[in-house]
Amino acid sequence: MTRATFVSEMVAWINRRLVPPGRVVHATTPLFADGLIDSIRILRLIAWTETAIGRRIPDEQIRMDHFRDVAHIADTFLEA
Repeated sequence: MTRATFVSEMVAWINRRLVPPGRVVHATTPLFADGLIDSIRILRLIAWTETAIGRRIPDEQIRMDHFRDVAHIADTFLEA
């Protein structure tokens, strides 16, 4: 999967499934700001990421700074 496709699909999925009505997430929107992503939603986001990249994310790679926004998620896990 290309980076552009990953980012586009993740942004669409987050906007459909994770953010409250009336909010819109973009590739560089901080996901933890204002409670957009909480402890339950991050688990769903990790699961989506693992499915999209086709591999499990090791526990030591699950850090808040790796999931700060969609662009950073792509940079961290598509290149790994």
